[in-house]
Amino acid sequence: MTRILIVDDRPDNLYLLRALLEGNGFTVQQAENGLEALRLARADPPGLIVSDLMMPVLDGYSMLRRWRADPRLREIPFIVFTATYTTQRDERLAMAMGADAFLLKPMEPEAMLAAIRRTLAQREEGQLPSRRARPQEDRVLLQEYNQVLLQKLEEKVLETEHANLELRREVAERERAETRLRDSETRFRATFEQAAIGIAHIGLDRRFLWVNDRICAMTGYRREELLGLSFTDLSLPEDIARDDAARQAMLDGSLPRYNREKRYRRKDGSLIWVELVSTPVRDEQDAPRFFVTVFSDITDRKQAEDSLRQRDRAIQVVSQGIVMADARQPEHPIIYVSAGFERMTGYSAAEALGRNCRMLQGAETDRETVARLREAIAAARPIEVEIVNYRKDGTPFWNALSLNPVRDEDGTLAWFVGVQTDITERKRLERELLQAQKMEAVGRLAGGIAHDFNNHLTVITGYSEEILAHPRLEPAVRESITAIARAGDRAAELTRQLLGFSRQTMLQPKVIDLNQAVTETGRLLQRLIGADIAFGMVLAPDLARVRVDPAQLDQVLMNLAVNARDSMPQGGRLTIETANVTISEGYATTTMDCRAGPHVMLAMSDTGAGMRPEVQARIFEPFFTTKEIGKGTGLGLATVFGIVQQSQGCIHVYSEPGLGSTFKIYLPAVMQPPDAPSRSRPAPAARGQETVLLVEDDEGVRKLAQIGLGMKGYKVICARDGAEALAMAEEAGPIDLVLTDVVMPRLGGPELVRALRARHPTVKVLFMSGYTDDSVVRHGLMDASVAFIQKPYTPRSLAAKVREVLDTPLPAA
Repeated sequence: MTRILIVDDRPDNLYLLRALLEGNGFTVQQAENGLEALRLARADPPGLIVSDLMMPVLDGYSMLRRWRADPRLREIPFIVFTATYTTQRDERLAMAMGADAFLLKPMEPEAMLAAIRRTLAQREEGQLPSRRARPQEDRVLLQEYNQVLLQKLEEKVLETEHANLELRREVAERERAETRLRDSETRFRATFEQAAIGIAHIGLDRRFLWVNDRICAMTGYRREELLGLSFTDLSLPEDIARDDAARQAMLDGSLPRYNREKRYRRKDGSLIWVELVSTPVRDEQDAPRFFVTVFSDITDRKQAEDSLRQRDRAIQVVSQGIVMADARQPEHPIIYVSAGFERMTGYSAAEALGRNCRMLQGAETDRETVARLREAIAAARPIEVEIVNYRKDGTPFWNALSLNPVRDEDGTLAWFVGVQTDITERKRLERELLQAQKMEAVGRLAGGIAHDFNNHLTVITGYSEEILAHPRLEPAVRESITAIARAGDRAAELTRQLLGFSRQTMLQPKVIDLNQAVTETGRLLQRLIGADIAFGMVLAPDLARVRVDPAQLDQVLMNLAVNARDSMPQGGRLTIETANVTISEGYATTTMDCRAGPHVMLAMSDTGAGMRPEVQARIFEPFFTTKEIGKGTGLGLATVFGIVQQSQGCIHVYSEPGLGSTFKIYLPAVMQPPDAPSRSRPAPAARGQETVLLVEDDEGVRKLAQIGLGMKGYKVICARDGAEALAMAEEAGPIDLVLTDVVMPRLGGPELVRALRARHPTVKVLFMSGYTDDSVVRHGLMDASVAFIQKPYTPRSLAAKVREVLDTPLPAA
């Protein structure tokens, strides 16, 4: 905390300067003349001195000369603050004698603080000139100082002569007035007794000799009670020593009067703030007789100052920016900014004062919003807007601005007060939320389309397989049916991508070693991307395990690799990296889709063309592509996004035009060993004789499944929905397997199975669906242990899956 010594012979100047500095965090020491200031500084050097020039005992110039001659004080910054020596010669002389700044009274508080802080900063940075003694220059300066002092004395003599003339006139007038005064002495004494300020005569022994009514009212004592008390009886213990020192200085003539603000204790024990001015009264031989002391109750003012100081400190620490503009001037210049404004905009108070708030506007500032602001200002009405502003360094930020007019006591518009809040982060999260909502809506639409499409594809691919199984099919017909089957396969792949994007794929997650999975898939990726792209992997040792569907992970890596390959038509480098990371609570809070905690990062980086921001914002949208028509479906990255989210992870992309792209996937880490790899088994026999309850609401799919299973020897009972299946199950004999769609009208597959197993606990179940919605997840069908076949399927794959389920023992109860 920097301590500043202030020197001035006027108590009001000392009071104002002290209040300003202490209110802004400085420690203050004060003196009323140059000699006192030198004594204090030599005892304990301050960090900086602010001194008047025209003072009794030792003036400012003389003190400055001694200051710079003292080895302990010469390097301490010296600021001149004067209202008397104001010519250019005065300033030049002061600066030549070693002053670091020359300031003129009166001065705006903000400018005064800025000059002090600037001088302190220059001292810290070593920018102030050295103060080594220069005898020759000092003699020249002393001569010039003597000339200035002589000039000032001559001016003072002229002023004194003029004052003497005035004094003689006043004497004559006083003689005339004395007669009038004697006539009004009684009235004056009454007025004196009832004055609004407290007046007391205090003896040399500190006891009250006489008090007026106001003193009694201020202290709560009766007159006769006060006349028996000592001045120190009302003082606080910590003030007595200082008061006694001042009293002794007045008695020996070194202090003409004592002026101080202090607290006094009233009769009831409460405290009041009082400003006192005490002056000794002397007899004809100049011997002190008593003190006349004037007391002014400044309790309200002190409380107001404390409140104002607390308010100012509160304003300085709030994160919002507060700015005031003068409404009475045409350009509405800024007259105050808070520390929050400085932090938010990068402009210091000195840089902002006097300018219009338009300085914060820029290229992306909305003109319509600016027009609304101007209309509100012209109409002197409050307004709240969200507007793009610019910091001093040119970076934009979103500003939630609340602007309010302020009127003075007579209702005249005086100021506009603006409160600024940086909402850049909130705006970013809003954009991400809107993007997520849009992706969710498109995903639901895509999933619904895929569901209906898969029912049709099941019929197309199923009957194509059945027709192609005929041995005596004509070549032309076989070629046509083969083309239909291939088209069905391509359409099925498209629907799988749609389901992956919309997070409606039936995953079969396993705990895996991600490094091992990446290494195995990497062998395929090298052939996929081509020889002109260098491929490398940077795999972290001791990598944590993750729980993902290995097949879906391969799909993610393939899609990302294809996307990277297409961005490097002239070749380049593709790198896969893994690492253990921890996502913090703060990052998870401000980043969509991420959860806090330990994760494994899988990153794929390329040296391709990179992406512009507007392209980067849409890359995960389905059907969005920058490739030529026919070169891509726009579902590759959308599928990656859906698979990652369905795996409880999140994905982020970092890209710049010309600098390539990096996709980073964060998957939750799991603390358990990898699952054992699945053992391949010979395909089970597809034929059987068991009874199958087939439940399917789509007639074409139901008919195909019935024909296919019937041809394999199964007895098939068909139902159009769960409710009809329940009724049939009551009348049918033993049922070995329930083959049911998941989502159906009236009664869905999971509800049907629960009802059947309540009566037939050993019945086996195989679910089938073109998609899985939230109801499937809620009923536990995402568990890999549930038997499930994804549409579209063929009669052969359906028969194989039915046989597999029938041959698998039920888990122990």
